Amino acid sequence: MKKGRDAVQTKFSLLQRYLLISLMALFLTSVWSYSAFQDIEQENRRIVEEAIPIANAASELLRLLLDQELSVRGYTYNQDTLSLEQYEATKRSLAETIQIINELDDRHPVMQELIQDEAMPLIRQMEMFHKSQIRLVESGDIDMANARRYSGIAYINQFRAVDAAIREEIDKIIQQASLRSDTASSSAKWVIVIVVGIALLLLMTFMHTFRLERSKQALIHRSLHDALTGIWNRRAFDERFERMWEEVAETGDVIALLLLDIDAFKMYNDTYGHLAGDACLERVATTIAKAVGEDGMTARYGGEEFAVLLRPRHARQPKEIAECIRQAVLKLNIPHEGYQPLRKVSVSIGVAEHAPAPDSEKADLIEAADRALYQAKRSGRNRVSIGKAV
Repeated sequence: MKKGRDAVQTKFSLLQRYLLISLMALFLTSVWSYSAFQDIEQENRRIVEEAIPIANAASELLRLLLDQELSVRGYTYNQDTLSLEQYEATKRSLAETIQIINELDDRHPVMQELIQDEAMPLIRQMEMFHKSQIRLVESGDIDMANARRYSGIAYINQFRAVDAAIREEIDKIIQQASLRSDTASSSAKWVIVIVVGIALLLLMTFMHTFRLERSKQALIHRSLHDALTGIWNRRAFDERFERMWEEVAETGDVIALLLLDIDAFKMYNDTYGHLAGDACLERVATTIAKAVGEDGMTARYGGEEFAVLLRPRHARQPKEIAECIRQAVLKLNIPHEGYQPLRKVSVSIGVAEHAPAPDSEKADLIEAADRALYQAKRSGRNRVSIGKAV
């Protein structure tokens, strides 16, 4: 009888050991799983806090350089103070953007090398060229300045290759972070399979998976939308433009682009403050997107500038859509007392259409729309200007 009790006691102790081992495995697996999901969320945060700011700042470089070039070119041709003021404002924005990139890319040596060794020398060369043009104009040597008026485009063309390399490196940074996130997620799921029968671990897995999914969805949304206005950002615009360009090149359709700029927006910020300026940008962005509707994509192109990319075979004509936008912004009746004679916020719009050909580039359409926008500004603002269709 005693032996029987000892045997039962020994068997029960063995069960206890198995149970203890299982509980320890469960505990270790749970800790590992939690750590893995924390790593995933950390990678997502790194993308949001590092990669996306770098992408937003770096994608502004080429646009700012183009704005500088156009401003100096306009100043050389017209000798007007407005073009010179635009150049100085763009120069300040460029310096601020470079400072943001330098602060963010310390953990990304390849990006840092691209900026310091390739981008900055070209930017400095362009700055020296622009200063020399301004000096020629100020000294009265207009003929020499006009003879060199289009020389700056060579620097822009050189910078396009650097811009492409920067964008490629940004994609690598995001892809590497996503790959690490996916690897950690995959490993966590395999470990969870081992203890799938344990309800507590399943519950924890569900909670973490739900948090991860929400984090990824938020990441996707934030990477493609402008944080202030909520509309598409420059990165989403560039991706959609690339796809649409390839599609219309095959189908032979015409692609249309609208570039919009809030008139005298710097004066608005100086008068009412940046908080009011942000509120103005939000209202204008919402109004533009509503006016465009299903006919196209509305994106914040940078600063107070917006872009509308119309899909092929859109229901309305580009000029009609542009005019609808212009009137809708006026109807907002946002006060702008320093802006005469309207005394309320308005927009200038450049419209261009392009039928892609084998020897054409996307930049051709952007430059045509930008020239039309500049013409609208020069013609008095608050108007629509049509660029030359190719």
